[in-house]
Amino acid sequence: MTNNKLVRTVGFWGLVAMCINAVVGSGVFLLPHESFTLLGAFSLWAPLLFAIPVFILVLNFAEAATYFDEPGGAYLYAKSAFGDFVGFETGWMNWIARVTSLASLSNGFVLALALLQPSLGAGAQRAAVIIAATLILAIIHYLGVRYGAASIYIFTFGKMVPLIGFIIVALIVWKTNPIPGSFALPGANTNWSDAALFMLFAYAGFENLGVPAGEFKNPRRDLPLALFAGIFAIAATYALVQLGAMSALPDLSQSKTPIASAAAELVGPIGMIVVTIGALMSMAGTNSGTMLEGSRLLYALSLGRRMGPLSYVHPRFRTPSVAIAIHTAVALGLALGGSFRQLALISAMARLTTYLVTCLAVPRLRKLSSSGFLGGARRSVGDNPSEELRGTEEPRGTAPYRSPGGYLVPVLGVAVSLIFVWNLTPQKLLVAAIALTVGAVLYFVSKPRVVH
Repeated sequence: MTNNKLVRTVGFWGLVAMCINAVVGSGVFLLPHESFTLLGAFSLWAPLLFAIPVFILVLNFAEAATYFDEPGGAYLYAKSAFGDFVGFETGWMNWIARVTSLASLSNGFVLALALLQPSLGAGAQRAAVIIAATLILAIIHYLGVRYGAASIYIFTFGKMVPLIGFIIVALIVWKTNPIPGSFALPGANTNWSDAALFMLFAYAGFENLGVPAGEFKNPRRDLPLALFAGIFAIAATYALVQLGAMSALPDLSQSKTPIASAAAELVGPIGMIVVTIGALMSMAGTNSGTMLEGSRLLYALSLGRRMGPLSYVHPRFRTPSVAIAIHTAVALGLALGGSFRQLALISAMARLTTYLVTCLAVPRLRKLSSSGFLGGARRSVGDNPSEELRGTEEPRGTAPYRSPGGYLVPVLGVAVSLIFVWNLTPQKLLVAAIALTVGAVLYFVSKPRVVH
């Protein structure tokens, strides 16, 4: 099924900004402390070391993205490869990850703001800040994808300037040299599993870049390239931030706000204020991206199904206005009733389905493409053979991206994803099972529309 109501306005550099914005959230301002606590001085190399398994996942998402130009992301990849039910469950879990991420970072935004104005961190003032910040983003995205994308560009610029400024100042001042001591491997009791999970989650967010593909100018060409450019830029930023922080504060385990503390050490209180403002911009930017991705995912799930007005597109603003409203309402309810940590854990758990199913789908999508069922040919997928999905013809002169090494990259991607699953606690596995069960009920209740 195609939908020509959405307007395509986002180009390549906009996609790169969206990728950076989606990944570089509040975590980068806490990353040096957590990685140093786990790995000691060797944490200097952690952002680069653990970028390798992340890049394996990125390769899989880049190939999957090259087959489609419609909204949905991993939902569409799973639906095309394994049928309607698996696709719906994948999309449902991805939406849970998006809405809980929005709710979690709304709480994180208030926590960071309370560093500047403590009275805003509790009670009615806390609720007012959460509601106002979320509604402002909802209105921006309701008025049009141009405005929503513009907010992401602005927030991305606002979060990167303090980080880059910190890196430059730290490398110029260069209080201590952490490099010689960083080559010593951590002790035998090092929890490498926790370190791997933490660093992999620090790179999370790239998987949602394909969700609003229906509003990108040329997603099949631009998405893979934007993913590569974005992840390389992010890995470099993380590595240089770690280097600058370790230079300014040799023992990062002593500060839970390492970038702010290091900035205060380098340039005084004004440095801490600037970095805190950068953290606020970072969370606001990530929330703006989540508002875009989450609402478009709800919209994509409703296409071809009887899910009320979810697939409604505003005739003037050309945005899925009902999906935006529902996404906002659910996020506000969760944000007001939950905590940053609880919601962040649920979001992290829910995204595992997206990683695993996409990596499993790549060989199937490759086979369908070779058989002529993708990339302009009509194909039947899902439990209903009459349901058809259609891609678009490849841009002239643009060959589809293929992961190198045959099936090696998908196999490695599945292995990386299973590492995440293996490290889930029984409680998190139970929460995941409940969420999947709710998704299955919704799937069978929302019967497919009859296509004439």
